[in-house]
Amino acid sequence: MSKSTLSGWRTRGRAARILTAGLAVLMLSTLAACASIPQAGPVRRGAPIAQVTDPLDLDFNPSPPEPGASPQRIVQGFIDAASSPKNGFQIAREYLTSTMSASWNPDESVTVDDGRSRTLENDGTQWTLDVAPVANVDSVGAYHPVATSAPVTLEYQVRKEGGEWRIAVAPNGVVIDDPTFRAVYSQQTIYFYSPDSRYVVPDARWFPARVATAATRATKAVLAGPSKWLAGAVISAFPQGTELSVPAVTAVGGEARVDLSAEAGRADSLTLQRMQLQLELSLGTLAQSVQLSIEGSVQQISPLSAANTPTQDPPVDSHPIVYRSGSFGLLSGTTVTDISGLSDRIVALQPSAVALDASRDQAAVLSQQSAYFVRKGADALKVDSRAGLIAPAIDNNGWLWSVPSATPGALQVYGQDGAAHAVKTEWPGATRIVSFAVSRDGTRLVAVLQSGSVYSLVTVGITRGENGLPTALSEPLELAIGPGTPQSVAWTGELGVVVLSTTGADGTSISEQTIGGQLTSTAGPAGGVTIVGAGGLSRYLVLTSGGSLQAPTGTGWQAQADKVGAVAVQLGQP
Repeated sequence: MSKSTLSGWRTRGRAARILTAGLAVLMLSTLAACASIPQAGPVRRGAPIAQVTDPLDLDFNPSPPEPGASPQRIVQGFIDAASSPKNGFQIAREYLTSTMSASWNPDESVTVDDGRSRTLENDGTQWTLDVAPVANVDSVGAYHPVATSAPVTLEYQVRKEGGEWRIAVAPNGVVIDDPTFRAVYSQQTIYFYSPDSRYVVPDARWFPARVATAATRATKAVLAGPSKWLAGAVISAFPQGTELSVPAVTAVGGEARVDLSAEAGRADSLTLQRMQLQLELSLGTLAQSVQLSIEGSVQQISPLSAANTPTQDPPVDSHPIVYRSGSFGLLSGTTVTDISGLSDRIVALQPSAVALDASRDQAAVLSQQSAYFVRKGADALKVDSRAGLIAPAIDNNGWLWSVPSATPGALQVYGQDGAAHAVKTEWPGATRIVSFAVSRDGTRLVAVLQSGSVYSLVTVGITRGENGLPTALSEPLELAIGPGTPQSVAWTGELGVVVLSTTGADGTSISEQTIGGQLTSTAGPAGGVTIVGAGGLSRYLVLTSGGSLQAPTGTGWQAQADKVGAVAVQLGQP
């Protein structure tokens, strides 16, 4: 049995092609960002987006098999060529036997590896490739960071066809190193609705970065429905069973033309408007406009009225809301401006944690280890006094969320009457919950869980019943988690979450992640204990154990205020 280390198998020429493609994608992404959909406030149709050239047509061309190539070169060449999806992975298929080429499904999965730790072994005509995974992308384009760095084994079998070595057995899917993945694949955000249609909810997917085919893949993803973990938490405007009536979405003059099957004909006028908007948002970076037709019949669809237009990524106030020196309200310089009808009630509780709904009419407050429901025009109501409560949350349906740290499965919600309602969770292995936060659209929740000595960051969909009552959480989607011991988690936007962790002594780290995307980490302020999403120039703020409210600035941190007892979580303005 022979063994090869593959860290250096790629040629300088291929590296140059990848670099060129990566730069092209970066430039195109920058141009697209200049005309992107607004990331805050009500959803509106934006200005036209410039037509772009397919980035992979610029300079990303893998080599076909050479005459007389050895079995090893055929296996290596196939893996390299599978990095390019051009023309239905045409070059990669040339490395396969005719039978294998017809059956191989490259879209089943993408294994993203570090590209440095590949080993290839063979036993006769059987070849085995071991890679160190970084992430996986499933058949619907959902990105999953790996929970373990244990190697993944892929097996190939070669035989001669027409006098040349070819691969007769290969696993479905492709394996691709992380730098190449970032150049060849791009994140495409598709959208669904909250169950009450008040918000549009993002669902990040990863598709090959080809403008020519991305619109079709994104449209099919919308029609197929949300990712598994969002099922039950969001809805689609498209009638069940709706499909494309033609193989592909066509683009003419920047207009994406989408022809739907007869099932779409069941939609009433309001539903058609929502279908149109859902596709416009989902294809927003790929087309200037969308034309819907049903079985070839073009639909004349007017825009949604203001009353029916949903909100996308509601912003939070650029002024933090704090409890400081006996006052509670919006912080501007050293001045705290009261929130009428609410501040005095919160100050009376001397809170250690506060969460406000979007209208600032209601709040969830942690005081003296009990959770209180506070609202304008009523006395503060103690709703939960179980031992070991962590900071509570509130959602825009008016439900307060509370859970003891040591019993993460005992999550409960409370309404204005103070009655407790259990929320079914799907994290039986967790022994502790460190922190959690409800998304601003009310459809999702992120939580830092602990199982023994192991910490994890998960996101779940929220299933609701009558009157928006939360009843259950979906099976969790595990996210990446950065260095250190996690202390606090917050939402920074419609897809962004951030975790504050301690890193020994007084040090902290900040790990920011796109749900369905990648992770970045940076150093946090000394003594940080709580992180919240922010508005304005900062995506987040950190409160330290000494009562200093800190904001990131450049490569460091700047104090915004001292003597702060609590900084409030804001859900965003409607």
